[in-house]
Amino acid sequence: MNTKIEDHTKIERSKEAKWFETKHLTSDLKTRSVKGGFNTMGVQVLSFFLTTGQTAIMSRLLTPEDYGLVAMTAVVTGLITTLGNINLSVAVIQKDQIKQSEVSSAFWINMLILLGVALIVAISAPILAYIYHEPRVMGITLVSAIGIFLGSLSIHHDALLKRQMQFRKVALIQLGSTLSTILTGILLAYLGYGYWAIVFSGVVYPIVFSLSVWIVCDWRPAFILKFSEASPFLKFGARVTGFEFFNYFARNMDNFFIGKYIGSQGLGIYSKAYQLLMLPITQLRNPLNAVALPALSALQEDEEKYFKFYKQYLFLLAFVTMPIVVYLAIFSEELVLIVLGDQWLRAGNIFKILAISAFIHPVLGTSGLILVTTGKVKKHFRIGVINAIVMVAGFAIGLRWGIEGVAMSQVIVIYLSLFPILFYTFSGTALSVFAFFKEISFPILFSLISGAAMYLLRNNFAQFPDILLCGFGFFLGAIIYILLWYISPASRLKFKQVLDIKSSFLKKK
Repeated sequence: MNTKIEDHTKIERSKEAKWFETKHLTSDLKTRSVKGGFNTMGVQVLSFFLTTGQTAIMSRLLTPEDYGLVAMTAVVTGLITTLGNINLSVAVIQKDQIKQSEVSSAFWINMLILLGVALIVAISAPILAYIYHEPRVMGITLVSAIGIFLGSLSIHHDALLKRQMQFRKVALIQLGSTLSTILTGILLAYLGYGYWAIVFSGVVYPIVFSLSVWIVCDWRPAFILKFSEASPFLKFGARVTGFEFFNYFARNMDNFFIGKYIGSQGLGIYSKAYQLLMLPITQLRNPLNAVALPALSALQEDEEKYFKFYKQYLFLLAFVTMPIVVYLAIFSEELVLIVLGDQWLRAGNIFKILAISAFIHPVLGTSGLILVTTGKVKKHFRIGVINAIVMVAGFAIGLRWGIEGVAMSQVIVIYLSLFPILFYTFSGTALSVFAFFKEISFPILFSLISGAAMYLLRNNFAQFPDILLCGFGFFLGAIIYILLWYISPASRLKFKQVLDIKSSFLKKK
């Protein structure tokens, strides 16, 4: 009898160990990272087209006011949630050695904290309705609180899948969850539920995602709740959360100011322009970031390999995001009319202004990844605090010129903070600000040159239908961008990195 119990215990420990051990991943880290990135990006491309289709349909079924009402709530609920999400999952991915008691304790602590956050959000519902002078905000906030708690159930299973670099599984789960959300939103909008279509579809995602990761990841938390076991995670996660809280505060106070002082109509236009701009950027950036976090964490003890991988990641991120942002900026008005419709025409100008900051922001964001993966979270936190103060001051000043002024203030602050953030991040490391810009110099130059060609096309063929003009512009920009990589030996060598990454993906393990 004792032998059977011991055998069962060994099996359970073996099941747990397969989710905790990472030594087997370092033997072929490049291939795993590349395959993971391509698998994730492939699913993200499909998700992009699905989400764009949803946006095109729902923006014609709903009004800017509907989106503005939800955005009013999201500003505050997101801020409270960010404070409560203490990033224990990041510690699960980043920490070199973990064990069952630590991860289980972290799971229960995370769930209890987010349950408390959900209750705080629910209690704040009437307060938000009073602040905005909008009674409809109360119901939206109460339903949003449910989604916050449901999201807590998937955090650590998702982290363990990423720790094991099982990105394809995570991407497919995300795709299924996104599809469920899209179908729910469109159906409810078609049936005339107005802003509730956005609210309820947002709750569908955490339900489907949580169920899916629990099925795919067979790790189960033990009934252990020891703060001493989770303390390494808590210390690390709390500092990362500190940065994210101030970063979220800085990045979303524009929505609060617009919602409070301009109203739901203006906020709907501003927030939808921002969402539409970030949609393709997020689909390109997130797969790379998802792969880079565990890969860089695994290399943190080897500085030479670490920064070699980082520079490859930085270059690839610039290579894919910069030309896309230039294209979006040039054809902003046409794209807004195609995707959103006539009632969103003013969003085109906001879209164009925000694209200026989106050109550099993805690569600037990699500074945070360096600080997190090397454990320098105090530095990360300080950057978050200072950036929040400057950004909020900028929004307050820009508010005098309406939503366009708020958008422009974001552009100014991001470019003014670019060099200070990079100098502070790279101080004491083997990387310099010069090396950073050297790595992204060709993507910057070639994106701007291809952008000039697209700008001339747009100005000289403005009489073309919007969809044809955007299609021709994309084709012309892509051809010129690719051809430019062959003009010099140095650029050809950099372009070969992209082709090598493709070869690594196609290569069998």
